[in-house]
This record gives sequence, structure tokens and C-alpha cells, in this order.
Amino acid sequence: MKEKLISIITDEDQRRKLQFEYVNLFFAGVSAFMTVLNIITNKGALTIATALFAVLCFFEYLLVKKGGKTGMELATIILMVALFMLDTYFTVSGNPEGFSVIWVAMLPYCSMLLFGKRKATILGSVMLAVIIFFFWFPAGRELLQYNYNKTFMMRFPILYTAFFLLSIILETIREITQRELEKMRKTYKDLSNHDYLTHLLNRAGLQELRSRTAAKDDQAVFMIDIDYFKKVNDTYGHEAGDLVLEKVSGTISKITGTEVCRWGGEEFIVWFPDSHLMCDPENIRRSVEQMEIAFPKANATIKVTVSIGVASGMSDFDALVQSADKSLYQAKVSGRNQVVFSDKSGGV
Repeated sequence: MKEKLISIITDEDQRRKLQFEYVNLFFAGVSAFMTVLNIITNKGALTIATALFAVLCFFEYLLVKKGGKTGMELATIILMVALFMLDTYFTVSGNPEGFSVIWVAMLPYCSMLLFGKRKATILGSVMLAVIIFFFWFPAGRELLQYNYNKTFMMRFPILYTAFFLLSIILETIREITQRELEKMRKTYKDLSNHDYLTHLLNRAGLQELRSRTAAKDDQAVFMIDIDYFKKVNDTYGHEAGDLVLEKVSGTISKITGTEVCRWGGEEFIVWFPDSHLMCDPENIRRSVEQMEIAFPKANATIKVTVSIGVASGMSDFDALVQSADKSLYQAKVSGRNQVVFSDKSGGV
């Protein structure tokens, strides 16, 4: 139940589907109760109308629940027609004792929930025209089967119009709120999955990427570390260090052509779900080595290098990372600014 309620906030289609199911169950229950009441009070035609509507609403519920998108579209058309016909019948018949027409006032708000603002506005406008015709025009009044008093016939269309306009206002506010909530959700999700400085994926973002990506048994990982990065911070300050991180990460992203993860500090990971898609890590190393990063604040040009550990040929991501990390360590102790490949067993 909790997941369904969350879907109301985060997914417009799911919200409308869920509301369609619940409102149809509500209609079915109320119509069934009114049918029993009509049988007890011997309201023949009204009994048939409410009974048919109860069955229809339950059928609509099943159609939406089991029929997918096509079922939803079909159910929408059927229910729009059914509501219009039922409310027109309530208006004309007036059964019982002029009470049933009051149910028509529910149409604008319920249709906003079920059909969305555009369709609901069309349906509500048509129903308003029908009410005005029957209550305000002599030709319409002659068709009425119940003798409404003049005050009611004058005021009810105004009441309906007020409900109608209020429903449009509330639905407009809901739509705006929905869009803003969705925008905020996407923004916060983006912030939670990306590094603020480099805009690369963070560990959570990489995990999410892996969860939605079909991977081969033969995957690959690059573990990349900026050599002597602490020296850059000590010499020029953390502002320069941030600039170096941005420039280096941009170069890695451009060359690999895939999502890059800032693993932590000055370390980056590139994951290839298929090792045949991986680029030549030497291109990364050479490109970074050739970079000249201008730092105007210190009137300096900063040059850095990277060491890269490469692991491939496995399907276990954690094992790939461990193997790539071992290769990176080997690149560091062997003099830095180089690429070291591990074998498929995890050795170097």
C-alpha cells in the first residue's frame, strides 16, 4: 500500500490508474447500496439504473487493474459516457422526489480525478449545457419527468457551475504541485547520485547505473588516480585542486564516452558492462599528461599525470574493483604515470 501511495506523488499515470481503481470501487459500493435502498423503497427504473451502474463500475475496476494501458483508455471512454448518461437520467427523472439530481454536482470533481483536466472540462461543460437546457429553457423543462420548483431550477445550474470552477482551480493547483514535486524529486535524486564538484556519478550513482544496465559476463573496470594530488593542494591550494579534479574528470569522460564515477578524493572508476566496449586506457593517460591547466589566481600552469589500474574478464563487479585496485597500486609503486593490467584471476 505504501508503494502505491508513493506512486501517486511520483508517477502521473500510476496516480490516475490508482485513483481510477479506488473511485470505481467507491462508485460500485455506493451504487450497490443505493440499489438495495431503491429496492426497499420500490423505485423501479432508478433501481435498474443504479444496479447497472454498480456492475459497470466493478467491471471498470477489473478492466483498469488487468487491462493495462489499453484497458485504462477503454475504461475512461466507457465511464465518461456512463456518467453522462446516468447524470442526464437523474436530471430528467428527478427520482426520488427530486433528490437524485444532487448527485450531478459530484461530476466535476470526480471527473477531474478520473480523466484529467482536459477531458473533465469537456465532460463538465457538456453536462452544464444539459442542465441549463433542462432547467432554464422551456423546451427542456417540457422534457422533465419531475416537477422541480422554480427556485431550485434557477439556482442548481449556478451551484453546479461553482463546483465545476472550483474543481478546475483545485486540479490546476494539483497539476502544478505534481510537476514541482516531480522536478524536486529528480533534482534530489540527481544530487544524491552525483558528485557536487565534478558532476560525475558517486558510488550510489554507479550502483544505480549498474542496476539498470544489462551487463555481460566479461566486464571491465578502470581505476584511475591523480598522481601527487596532495602536492597540488599544498602548493596552490584547494581551489586549484578542485580545478584539477574538474579538468581531469572532464577529460576521462570525453575519452571513455561513458559515465565516470568519482570513487573518492582523487580516484575515479570507469565501468564497462562489456569489456569489448572499453577504450584504450593509454589514451586517458597520455591526454592527461599533455594537459596544461591554467590557474590564473597563482599565475601558474598546472600539469598532472594519472596512474591507471585495469581489470577485465569477470562478471563480479566487486572482484573487478579489487583487481583494478591492485593494478593501480602496482602502477603507483612502479613509478606512477602508467597503466597496469591485471589478469582475469585478479593478479597483476
